[in-house]
Amino acid sequence: MAQKKTEEPPVWLPPAADVAGENDTFVDIVEENFWIPERLADKPHSLVEAVNDFHFAMMNDHDRNAFYKAALQKAIKPTDIVLEIGTGSGLLAMLAAKCNPQHVYAVEANRQLAALAKKIIRRNGLQNKITVINKLSTQVKIGDDLPRKANVLVSEILGTLLLGESALAFVADCRKRLLVKNAAIIPAKGRQFISLIESQDLQSITSVTQWDGIDLSGFEELQDTINMVFTKQYGFRLSTIKQKVIVPEINVAEIDFNTGDAGCLPSEKRMRIKAQQSGTIHAIVAYWEVDSDLEATHVMSTDPEKTKNNFPRDMQWGQAIQLVEDCSVEKSQPVPLVVSEGDELELLIRFSKDSAVMQFQILPVR
Repeated sequence: MAQKKTEEPPVWLPPAADVAGENDTFVDIVEENFWIPERLADKPHSLVEAVNDFHFAMMNDHDRNAFYKAALQKAIKPTDIVLEIGTGSGLLAMLAAKCNPQHVYAVEANRQLAALAKKIIRRNGLQNKITVINKLSTQVKIGDDLPRKANVLVSEILGTLLLGESALAFVADCRKRLLVKNAAIIPAKGRQFISLIESQDLQSITSVTQWDGIDLSGFEELQDTINMVFTKQYGFRLSTIKQKVIVPEINVAEIDFNTGDAGCLPSEKRMRIKAQQSGTIHAIVAYWEVDSDLEATHVMSTDPEKTKNNFPRDMQWGQAIQLVEDCSVEKSQPVPLVVSEGDELELLIRFSKDSAVMQFQILPVR
């Protein structure tokens, strides 16, 4: 993920965004004697990689599409200007156009995606209702790109972590420069949750002890208990592995897209939590939910219990996992965090400067 170099909090840039500079094409990346279809030859490798990584799954998440359709139908009035940022295929812009606003402006940072969105919009007969703007949303200006401030902002720039694609930074910028006062913002609010689990299945692919009498535990010196890793990177759906919830759902961050700014979350936050079951805490699982409006008329979630019947959602978002060790014990290899039912624990949460990334520590309360 590219980071924009600036003194302000860093902003995540979409894959192959034009402002990121030159991108290697498939011709540059693929072996000279390998076949490349002409349709892909001039496309940035990072763009095609991103589209095949999550865009197809995203568009086939029918519950996601229905969430946005219902939210737009409720929010849009005939006199409204609608602004979408990060249009991609143009799907949400077309859903907005079907609600008959005055006009829809769809912003896309990559020129190939912008051109493709125009083609798809024309194919659906909506070219007179939608204008595609090939810019990063932070470059869009009233007068140059929009005739006036928008009444509705819609975006789907949510990551596996709720703010992982700097959604708050981009929405806050639009809110300050491109929207009328009290504009409808979709989604309106969100919450970042975590739970703490024990899972021998997860342990079997993230640690090692011995085999056939050979001690391999020293290899755990390299176990990563610092970073959050997405379930799709591990190659499984969280709902399919055996697990026990040691500490159930905890709300670690409340996000209001109507008022929040990038970096609005504290750099550090502490909470007291209690083990509901005895066992070894192998991992922290992070997931989120967002509301369509301030009344939470519709809710969309990545809770693994709620995505069991939504394969595309688990493949585009899934959940994030951070492995856990007993941070109160410093040794050459990680020490398992074993707890008993009723044990009190201190949860330490650290947020990055732009609030997009987080890290956790769990400390026993002695």
